[in-house]
Amino acid sequence: MNGGMLEFLEVIKAHQLNYMLSLSSMCFIIFVFMLLTGINTTKRKALLVLELSAAILLFADRSAYLFEGDPSKTGFYMARISNFLLFIMNFFILGSYSTYLREVFSETKKLNPKHIRFKIIDFLLLIGVSLVIISQFTNFYYYFDDSNTYYRNDGFIIAFIIPVLILFIFISLNIQFYRQMPKGMRLLLLLFTLNPLISAFFQLIVYGYDAINLTIAAMAILLFIFDLLDVSKLEKNNKNLQDEVETKNEKIINMQENLITSLAVLVESRDNSTGGHILRTREGVRILVEEMKKDKQLNFSEDYCKLLLRAAPMHDIGKIAVEDAILCKKGRFTPEEYEVMKTHAEKGADILHDILSNTIEPDFQTVAVNMAHYHHERWDGSGYPKGLKGEEIPLEARIMAIADVYDALVSKRVYKESMSFEEADKIIMEGMGSQFDKSLEKYYIAARPRLEEYYSQHQ
Repeated sequence: MNGGMLEFLEVIKAHQLNYMLSLSSMCFIIFVFMLLTGINTTKRKALLVLELSAAILLFADRSAYLFEGDPSKTGFYMARISNFLLFIMNFFILGSYSTYLREVFSETKKLNPKHIRFKIIDFLLLIGVSLVIISQFTNFYYYFDDSNTYYRNDGFIIAFIIPVLILFIFISLNIQFYRQMPKGMRLLLLLFTLNPLISAFFQLIVYGYDAINLTIAAMAILLFIFDLLDVSKLEKNNKNLQDEVETKNEKIINMQENLITSLAVLVESRDNSTGGHILRTREGVRILVEEMKKDKQLNFSEDYCKLLLRAAPMHDIGKIAVEDAILCKKGRFTPEEYEVMKTHAEKGADILHDILSNTIEPDFQTVAVNMAHYHHERWDGSGYPKGLKGEEIPLEARIMAIADVYDALVSKRVYKESMSFEEADKIIMEGMGSQFDKSLEKYYIAARPRLEEYYSQHQ
């Protein structure tokens, strides 16, 4: 190798533990994201297991490096647990990829998901997992000396050969049936098995570089991305097309909401003073809306009520643009800091407008933006950021204002103790007609017992 290549490899080697942690974290985030957005098909379940296995694989690989040579009791156990997970997760990844590939075959309706080569793969996976377990009691693959240093044993080559054989079988399937596979997935499905194989031979030649596992994790991330972009399902029969579109739209909506809600939770985690505020205010909105739905004169549609509840957790998302020194301050704001804090309403509206600009639900965008933008407006026009007055303030923001202030009053903050329900109720009632919409007073009064019951259990 030339000097430039050697220098590049040394850089990779010096930072590979950081690369392991980064890729492991990304795989785990994808795993959590998939749990939140639904795993209602076998293919999605296989991809879920693959992402989790890749995350554990790299975490175990990193731990094996860190604890090797550590003679302490913790080092003794961690080195062995990490190496066991390192070997076993490779087979979990291959097994979940096998399931994923079978589902791809099944979806095309042109390929046989029960092909004999899949049965051979299943047999090799069984042998591989069994040998990993046996090795833990016999040191067949590797062993540790008295200083807890890892050494390969005579049987290690088998641990290398079995996954390589499986990868070769995958490659043969991918090449043979390349043109029958979904166009958007063909190349990636081939590369998923080809790249780790190339890395395996590279690692045999150049010792000390964990190329295989890093490559597997990177390909797992790419597989997830391409799976999201896969549009092959749209080639189904026309009679199922509408159901498929509706299902896809629902997934997009859920993904969008989960991402935005996660962002809102992230914001709240930065704000030391408002722990649980998102969940509590959403429940407050729910209780108020349920009382309003009982009034037939309002003609509240079920769809509008759902939009209110979905948008409620996003009302403070603009705080993500407020600097930590102000957002995380333990105490009351100075006048200057308060002016900065007030900008979160307008910034939140801008963020939601941009994120939801291409949403398939324009009504949801309107409700979410209005809630974030105007929930600090007051009925008498003395609020912020626009100084809107009366019915100029969108109804969803007027409802959010009551839930938001009520939570602020009865919840403990770093700069104040929680108020009693009686004290909070007095302030809310005094604000009707000045701070709050007077016409919402009767619904608040009707909701008051349920609000008190909820906050008694969740403070």
